[in-house]
Amino acid sequence: MKRIGLFLAAISILFLILIFPSIAQTTSVNQFQTTASGDQQTGYILSLAGIFTFFFLMLGPIKVLVPFVKMTKDTDARFRRKLALMATLISTIGCLVAAFVGQRAMKSLHISISALMLAGGIILFLVALRMIMQLYSSTPRNETTPPTPTLAMAVSPLSFPTIVTPYGIAILIILMAAAQDSTRQIGIIGVLLGIMILNFLAMLFAHKIVKFIGVVITLQILGCVNGVLQVALGIELILQTLIKMKILSKVF
Repeated sequence: MKRIGLFLAAISILFLILIFPSIAQTTSVNQFQTTASGDQQTGYILSLAGIFTFFFLMLGPIKVLVPFVKMTKDTDARFRRKLALMATLISTIGCLVAAFVGQRAMKSLHISISALMLAGGIILFLVALRMIMQLYSSTPRNETTPPTPTLAMAVSPLSFPTIVTPYGIAILIILMAAAQDSTRQIGIIGVLLGIMILNFLAMLFAHKIVKFIGVVITLQILGCVNGVLQVALGIELILQTLIKMKILSKVF
């Protein structure tokens, strides 16, 4: 068990080391490409590796481990497995519905990708900034008695908003709307399903993972880094949108 804990901690630290260049490459101006199609511009194209990075930060397992452990305290393994499976299925279905319905709604309401990018960037920035401020707030939190664990938690608060975040949905809709063909959309959905499988595995082994002090500390560090990166990504989305709309000139 100790070896498993050390292995998980090493994987987390490795992710922490590798995530910075991945984010830098993902948010590079060259990654936000535009192509002319008549009078319209279609774009905001990322590699699948970049999409994985975005989804991992916004819809991934880092932020679900500790909440899941708190929600399922003093419950048996069978209940936890069922809750994890239900939450994964609900989150996956919710993301798929949001992706396809949101894409069609954008077209029917004539909402541009730039507008949605700007909205997603603002939401991401504000939510991530609030999360960071709470981490460093000295105001004592009122400890409340957790509610009795039920399978209804699979919907709220586990699926929404712990796993499926508003800014994660915004990014998903943007990517699906910007996809030029069905092959691209299948690739995006494939990455999304991969992230949901990681979420399920994280919840399945959450209680074993958090028993190791090294893993808990690493998760706390990753949580802080995740918040900072999301703030930066929110700003990057806003800047890229303003550049695309030619409101702001390219500086770097």
